[in-house]
Amino acid sequence: MRQAYFLGGTTADGFRSRFFDRLSEPGMYSFILKGGPGTGKSTLMRRIAEAFGDETVSLYHCASDASSLDAVVLEDRHILVADGTAPHVMEVAQPMLTGEIVNLGALLNGEQLRGNQSEIAALFAENARLHKRARQYAQAVTSLHDDIRTAAQNALLCEKLTAFSGRMLRRLLPRANGKAGTLSFHQLSALTADGYITHALPGDYHIVLLKDPYFAGSDHLLHLFAQGAVMRGLNCLVSENYLFGEPQYEHLILPECKIALLTESTCTTPAGEFAQVLNFRRFYDKAELAKRRQRTAFGQKASRSLLEEAAESIRSALSVHDDLEAYYIDALDFAGADHAAEQILARIKARSKA
Repeated sequence: MRQAYFLGGTTADGFRSRFFDRLSEPGMYSFILKGGPGTGKSTLMRRIAEAFGDETVSLYHCASDASSLDAVVLEDRHILVADGTAPHVMEVAQPMLTGEIVNLGALLNGEQLRGNQSEIAALFAENARLHKRARQYAQAVTSLHDDIRTAAQNALLCEKLTAFSGRMLRRLLPRANGKAGTLSFHQLSALTADGYITHALPGDYHIVLLKDPYFAGSDHLLHLFAQGAVMRGLNCLVSENYLFGEPQYEHLILPECKIALLTESTCTTPAGEFAQVLNFRRFYDKAELAKRRQRTAFGQKASRSLLEEAAESIRSALSVHDDLEAYYIDALDFAGADHAAEQILARIKARSKA
């Protein structure tokens, strides 16, 4: 079984990710790939995912290029393979004990690259400029989202929503099993070159869609639901929306029960078959919302336009990255890259037999 996530996403303050917590999970062994663009990191990870395709595999896509992989986790084997280069720099805490570094940069023809130094430097600079512009748009979106959420919090009928969430918990989840549940973070949605998108879940999931254009109510319910799930001994996966000053809960996944709560907002409209659609307008005081209707409507419209501009900047950066990558691909020792992939596959299999 495969499930796709994002490694992280663009925010007003730069790249943000919760993935780094996975490096320190008990029993996890990591292969951290180093090297510039075009050194075959994503291709290597796809090869590993395919080699263990009949197992539980988590695929972590790059938000800047959703077709590219930033990490693969073989969940049953507790093996992690990740791109450890900027902006998501990763290291191994205890070399050869908790993981190891794989330097694919050593497979590049440095002399050939130095012959194109000025062109490569210009592309790096242009790529950085475009990502900076995307962050500036994200900063504007964050200001609008924070304003919408603050206005909505003043109108939120907390007691009514809390009571509803309690009934929903009892209806959907099993009773406490005496075990300790866990809470972990896995990014299901992110701002990408194609807009703010959400990865799909398997078709056998019971999915509840939370329609909340004001953000505050869905965040409140998801916090309560996550707390209740952990108290019942379940493993709870939370996906946050990073386009706020303080990230808020956006989606919640309970793999053991095959239940998910996904939020639809001005950011995203998740795809899939929904067992239930919950309209959050009932959990807001209509009179209070009316006082801020014009301000909220402006914020929602403006944020959608700004998200489109941010996506366009990321799309332009991706085009520049493709040009940059071509120089590195041309300088790569493909036979060496293939040998490195075979070595990693062999080491994974050897560790699994130990």
